Amino acid sequence: MGKHFLKLLLKPLNESSKALFLRMKNLIANIVFTTFLILITSCQFDPYAGELTTDKPKREDVIGVYQFEGQTIFEVSIDKLGQNATIVLRPDSTYQVNNIPNVFGGMDDEEKKHISAKGNWKIETIRTVENRWGSLEKVWGITLTNIDQILTNISFTGDKAPYGLMIIVDDPTLGQMMSFQKKR
Repeated sequence: MGKHFLKLLLKPLNESSKALFLRMKNLIANIVFTTFLILITSCQFDPYAGELTTDKPKREDVIGVYQFEGQTIFEVSIDKLGQNATIVLRPDSTYQVNNIPNVFGGMDDEEKKHISAKGNWKIETIRTVENRWGSLEKVWGITLTNIDQILTNISFTGDKAPYGLMIIVDDPTLGQMMSFQKKR
């Protein structure tokens, strides 16, 4: 039985067998390639991971006023007061948050349309992201005291000064965020 099988393998292919072999080879290659594409595109990822700061910024580079730029959390337009929202980081490690639109889905949304607070801030690692090679990298940001829980960890954006700030809401793969750009 083994000799017969070996003879079949070594037997030269005729033209129709060659065509069938090539079609099967192409079909298998297409199936493997399609499966690979499905696997890599169906995996969820953080759509903003590439914008987050993974090298610790210098303190003097992050001190300043950050102006509200946009958000992907809520479909309703932000009112004029919310569009002028700011986050101020001072050199003495204090901050002031002014009129951040309360679009975070908390219990206070209806009563408290804007969030304002004062407290202390510091630069810290606030989470990790997976880089393109599958390794985890630290994401740098600020932690704030005396403020709603959703705003205690805010990520830096950018590779160099001037940095931006990004509030990521809930699961990062959902792409819900609010961004601020440094004005001065």
